[in-house]
Amino acid sequence: MKVAALYGQKDLRIEDRPVPEPGPNQLVVKIAYVGICGTDVEFYQSGRVPAELPMVLGHENVGTVTAVGEGITEYKIGDLLLLGPPTACEQMCPSCKRGETNICINGFPNTAGIGGPDGGYAAYYLVRDVAHTMLIKVPEGVDPKDAVLFDVICVSLHGIRKSKFKFGDDVVVSGTGSIGLSAIQFLKAAGANRIIVLGTSDGKEPILKEYGADYFINAKTTEKIGETIRDILGKSVGADVVFECAGHTPSLKNLIYECVRPGGQVMVIGTIGETLEIVPSSFSIFEPDIDFSFVYTPDEVQIYLDMLNAGKIRFPGMVTDIISLDDAVVKGLDRKDKSGQIKILIDPSM
Repeated sequence: MKVAALYGQKDLRIEDRPVPEPGPNQLVVKIAYVGICGTDVEFYQSGRVPAELPMVLGHENVGTVTAVGEGITEYKIGDLLLLGPPTACEQMCPSCKRGETNICINGFPNTAGIGGPDGGYAAYYLVRDVAHTMLIKVPEGVDPKDAVLFDVICVSLHGIRKSKFKFGDDVVVSGTGSIGLSAIQFLKAAGANRIIVLGTSDGKEPILKEYGADYFINAKTTEKIGETIRDILGKSVGADVVFECAGHTPSLKNLIYECVRPGGQVMVIGTIGETLEIVPSSFSIFEPDIDFSFVYTPDEVQIYLDMLNAGKIRFPGMVTDIISLDDAVVKGLDRKDKSGQIKILIDPSM
């Protein structure tokens, strides 16, 4: 079978390997689609991963069960599954004992394609530990291309559920990528009053409006973002809850200093890897809550699939490219022209 394995910085190699065979309590899945995540791009560009190299990337996977090992009774050949991060860890750390599996202290280094075994940039994927891997059956009416979006979409869903957002709130979403678009869709479905979106590309305004945004502000060209938000809201203060979905320090600083009302909440959903310099005394007198969210739980993936299957949510235009493993670098991990790009999927059968 064909796989794409990372050997080091900007060194992704297409290889031929044997199709895996399941041992006890394991199963094999034929990958239908695997999403290219920002984490994959970071690993490729830097060559730094929390695992030994070489490693097959890919932690956003959907596929069909082709072989089942001894002891597996819950899944059968032909099942269409989402393959996510670990569920409760084998060690049952304090987070897992509380049911907070998304913040398991052993989770990140044991996620296939990130820190653990090989991921889904491959024709076939071996689930090495069925009992401790998030495996969700995809309803019959759900398109696998929509199902595989669970990773980015449920990141937004978890952040909104963890936030203090309530029906009728005015909100700001910073970021117009897949996580930001997902947040807009869920906030609209949950009864947000006015949704103001901050981005840096005027060309994305039509799709933002299609997803449910009421207003768009170009954060790159607008000098007084806070004042513009207050004018839109017709208030002397900012929004009730603001969501950072861009993963950039300037975005977060704008939200803290300019966009949230006194006593409101800043919910950080995006992953920010840069140093943030802030002066707490300049905003702490207004008592904003600043909270963080990380990934999602199995229950939230099921909520997403159920809502998708019922037609309550939809994500048109989010998948902008479907590419082959051979094109994983040029059209994906090291893509030069990113105009119009939102989410790229790999189809290993191409």
